[in-house]
Amino acid sequence: MTAGRGWIVIALTIFALWNPMRAIVGAFLFGGIFVLQYLLQPLGISPNFLAMLPYLATLLVLLVGGLRDRRRLNAPAMLGEPYRRGER
Repeated sequence: MTAGRGWIVIALTIFALWNPMRAIVGAFLFGGIFVLQYLLQPLGISPNFLAMLPYLATLLVLLVGGLRDRRRLNAPAMLGEPYRRGER
């Protein structure tokens, strides 16, 4: 249903690190790579290679994100904890 772009959204979430401004920058980055495909096609570059560019960028972002220091994630403290009404 998403034409394979679901994996790119997951990479964007990892890239953003709970920061909305990073999410906006990442969305423009990945969107720009999709636009770049159409700009490079008239130059004679293989369409198969160009279709692969967004996914290569996704792998690169995931690789760089995996090499980061885990203490800098700044994730919410209760992430993954079930919510029970009335408990704290």
